Amino acid sequence: MLRMEDRIRKLCAELLATKGDQEVRPILAELRDALRVYIERMRERFGAYPFLVERRVRNDGLLLNKQDQDDAANKASLRNTGT
Repeated sequence: MLRMEDRIRKLCAELLATKGDQEVRPILAELRDALRVYIERMRERFGAYPFLVERRVRNDGLLLNKQDQDDAANKASLRNTGT
């Protein structure tokens, strides 16, 4: 059996090669089904994919809330402007 990507490519090539409307409809239906199956498989694969973990660590530790973040940003901007 062909891989799903190969099957989709083959159906797309057939679709581009067809001329009449009557020939297009069954190919479109098959292509739609193949794409649906492919998308479902990809969702299953990525549903089990581990979450990305932020690898960068701030030197000044973790800031716990928005107010702490704003205060740190204000302090940093004051130091950079020299005021």
